[in-house]
Amino acid sequence: MNISIIPASHAPARKSRATLAKVAAGAGTGFGWLMCTLATGAVAAFAALVLGVRPSWLLLLLALPLTVALKFCGCLYGRWSAPVAAASVLLAGFYAACLVAIARIAAATGFPFGLAFRTGGIALTLQVAKLGLNALSVLVYAGAAALAAALAARLASSGDRP
Repeated sequence: MNISIIPASHAPARKSRATLAKVAAGAGTGFGWLMCTLATGAVAAFAALVLGVRPSWLLLLLALPLTVALKFCGCLYGRWSAPVAAASVLLAGFYAACLVAIARIAAATGFPFGLAFRTGGIALTLQVAKLGLNALSVLVYAGAAALAAALAARLASSGDRP
């Protein structure tokens, strides 16, 4: 009869490895969430500049692919899926609006993109981004966040079933 008993001296080492693995997984998930969110904002800003429309409309179109990408990255699970998806859509919208604002500053001043941001700074960028907001674009951002939250809740509930 061979019964293996874990010695008491190895139990804290296994617990610390498990904690380290959880921290590493959380950091990886957070990095994936941030990269998917910022990439969506950059795509929305680029398309808004090329098409000549506000980035809020493009973000409404990109809310569903962003939510599905977050689900594949492992960022959406459990009861936190809807708020995480809504926050990522809103952060992507903020990032897109700031990128479009920096592009407008660069076009007005004749500076390259990076120099326009360094010269104007974050305050000028936020002021120009705020000029592009109106009631309709705020409603579109809210609608995109609600759409992403609804899809994330649906994806999380279907993923939890056996």
